[in-house]
Amino acid sequence: MADIDEDTVAHYFYKGAEVEISSKEEGFQGSWYAGTVLSHRKSKRNSCMKVLVKYKTLFKDDGTRRLREEVDVLQLRPAPPPENRCSFESSENVDAYYHDGWWEGVITEVLREDKYKVFFRGSREQKNFKASQLRRHHEWAVGKWLPPFEPGFDKSPPLKRPKVEGVSMSTKVKPKKKTADNNFSPGTTIKIRSDEDRCQDASFAATSVKKSGPSEVSVATEVKSNKERILNNFCPGAPVEVSSDEDGFEGAWFPATIVKKLRKNKYLIEYQTLRNDNDTEFLREEVDTSHIRPCPPDIELLDRFEVLEKVEALYNDIWWVGVISKVRKNDKYNVYFRSSDEELGFNHSRLRAHQEWINGKWVFPSQARDL
Repeated sequence: MADIDEDTVAHYFYKGAEVEISSKEEGFQGSWYAGTVLSHRKSKRNSCMKVLVKYKTLFKDDGTRRLREEVDVLQLRPAPPPENRCSFESSENVDAYYHDGWWEGVITEVLREDKYKVFFRGSREQKNFKASQLRRHHEWAVGKWLPPFEPGFDKSPPLKRPKVEGVSMSTKVKPKKKTADNNFSPGTTIKIRSDEDRCQDASFAATSVKKSGPSEVSVATEVKSNKERILNNFCPGAPVEVSSDEDGFEGAWFPATIVKKLRKNKYLIEYQTLRNDNDTEFLREEVDTSHIRPCPPDIELLDRFEVLEKVEALYNDIWWVGVISKVRKNDKYNVYFRSSDEELGFNHSRLRAHQEWINGKWVFPSQARDL
């Protein structure tokens, strides 16, 4: 976890500063509540910066006084400036105002009468909201907003960025989904077949992005399986990825294998990279289906990523969700991770396009740069 010095805290989170506070409590991940900074100090136990805040919409149990709480500085971000946004698009990342706070989600459907269906990753729920209850989602990354606000909104000076780890090896990634016809124009809705293990009987709906070669087409948007067993059930031996609610592992996906189904919505899985305490075998764990997804389809949109694009980076044998913060030479990139407030360097071969597994189908969230 990146260290934030006292000068940085004093610059952004001074007494009286308007802020938003995130929560580490189970069931509240991905939520932000408005508040005001009262004071800050350095912890004597671990030298971490602590900030005392007063919430604007949360009250004590008696309901008469606003709640005060001392939080870690990594739970704070400045209050984002207001934006005038009248409409949103499907697959767009947004914050929805719900239960006195802003909750991170993705629009899964545009409804009539200025309403939208929003999916929340943490609770795996979908709810309807009016446009007035939504705002464009931004990340507070290394002292600035991603994606940036309109000129004149964000006037915060950039922070000094950490050095990027050395990376090597350059790999040009080619699309692997093929079609029999090579005359698909961009935007064409098509169906594709897979030759990957356990998916030979499945077909996928997709959209053509560009022609990659004489018989290859890059595809995007949704990937839908027409097999119920692939959508809702995981067979023993199926490769999957598993998320965790543990502190410090938000946004991480661990490679694993299904051992067996235990009961409704519960599976026994075996991690492919985590060992037990005795280091005698791979760790096995009972996991709810809300934390399991199939391995994402190997569909590459472009030969390179762009700044503000949401990606997943392979780090310590785990896939971590982050945002491209800088494009470097020789297929190298800086990736910012909000969960740890760190920025690291990666080669293209260690990155993949970020996808969401929502209601039994793969969806590409809109890229931050397009918001």
